[in-house]
Amino acid sequence: MWRRLTILSVVLALVIGAVLLFPFGQWLVQDVLDKTMAPSNLQPTKITASSEIAGHPATAAVDEFTNQGWGTTDVGEWIEFEFDPPFRLLNVLVTTGPPGNAFQAQARPTRVEAIITDSNGRVHPQPTWILGSAHEAKQFPIQISNVRQIRLVVHETTGVTRGKHIELGEVEFQKRGS
Repeated sequence: MWRRLTILSVVLALVIGAVLLFPFGQWLVQDVLDKTMAPSNLQPTKITASSEIAGHPATAAVDEFTNQGWGTTDVGEWIEFEFDPPFRLLNVLVTTGPPGNAFQAQARPTRVEAIITDSNGRVHPQPTWILGSAHEAKQFPIQISNVRQIRLVVHETTGVTRGKHIELGEVEFQKRGS
């Protein structure tokens, strides 16, 4: 009888341990896959913005060229990207402003808030992103599954003067695998 109780206790402890450690196991599997599979870029299926400057539409932020991007006029404006089907987001790369000499001459965002929503409507809070002070892509690692929507809200800019607009050069989204 003691032998059966010992075996039953061990099996019960294993079951309870498996149930309690299941979320950690899921996270561990996802993390290993994220690190062993090469990321690939993904284009959004829909792009909207709170405002646009003529010649600088929201779609220019994902056109794979950094020579011209989405243009807006003020802090608080946003650009939103929707994805169908949802995917596992690994990284977001953000390039600010236009290239070359125009970079220092043009206003650009320096701090943005990323609001990431999954397919269940759950919002995944992100720390504020501090963007680069050069015309190069800055990478922000994310690692969230079932991403459906990403909104970038401009919170701070540099170089805003009369006759200049705020320009976000390029946004790239990387998923796991090809």
